Amino acid sequence: MTTTHERLTSQMRHPGRLAAIFLLVVGVLVGGAASPALAHTGEANRGSGHGYTTASYVALGDSFTAGQGAPPYLSGPCLRSQYSSYPSMVAAVSAYRLVANNACSGARLVDIPGQLVGVSAATNLVTVTVGGIDAGSNEVFAACAPDPASALCQAAVTLSTSKLAALAPQLAATYAGIAAAVPQARIVVLNYPRLFEPGLLPLADIVNAGTDGLNAAIQAAVVGLGDSRVTLVDVTQEFTNHGIGSRIPYINYVAATPLAPVNFHPNALGNALGYVGALVHDRVLRR
Repeated sequence: MTTTHERLTSQMRHPGRLAAIFLLVVGVLVGGAASPALAHTGEANRGSGHGYTTASYVALGDSFTAGQGAPPYLSGPCLRSQYSSYPSMVAAVSAYRLVANNACSGARLVDIPGQLVGVSAATNLVTVTVGGIDAGSNEVFAACAPDPASALCQAAVTLSTSKLAALAPQLAATYAGIAAAVPQARIVVLNYPRLFEPGLLPLADIVNAGTDGLNAAIQAAVVGLGDSRVTLVDVTQEFTNHGIGSRIPYINYVAATPLAPVNFHPNALGNALGYVGALVHDRVLRR
């Protein structure tokens, strides 16, 4: 397994991109108002003789790609982050031009074909997160949050486990559909971070175990598909030691408002240092 030191060493081989991510994080810390300026800087670099070549990029999937944990949101029901979704950040620090982020809060596998409507067959890069809701994540949270030791919680976990057993073929079919719709694109499947620090509380361990099972199904789907254009980027290491309950969490949780839309989703730091960091390390982003 790649160590944190090796990942940092790998990123140091791309100093321009690392510097761009650093500036992006500074913008996040200063406030959302800085983010449009950073995005503008990224666009300017592409035409300023710095060796950038543009390529088109479309993002698909659920709330993790929409950027639900990083308000403010664009208008509409999908809770797409206005500045700090990881697709927006990818466009700010790479040669990829974000044509559309079609991801939407609550999206399931059956919603992906609709998100592909109008997407150009000449698209160069597609990223996607999907499968969490299909695996029963909402039901597990609803049943287990009041009492992780309850029979209701155990029933929800059992049902989710049974759904995971059948999920890999469904995921593979979804990825194949994306690949067929955009025959020139690289399709990058991103998985999900563990939401909690291990051992934080019983519910945390239940949810983390469910995430591990979901990620195993995602990996099995990508491997089983056997399409070289469809690759998996694992984000779990980037989020290690940054779950809910950590000193510097990459996942939002507002205890005073348990039903807040941002809860249990990557915040702006998680999108930048977690998702974009993983894309950089796996050399998806290019100049």
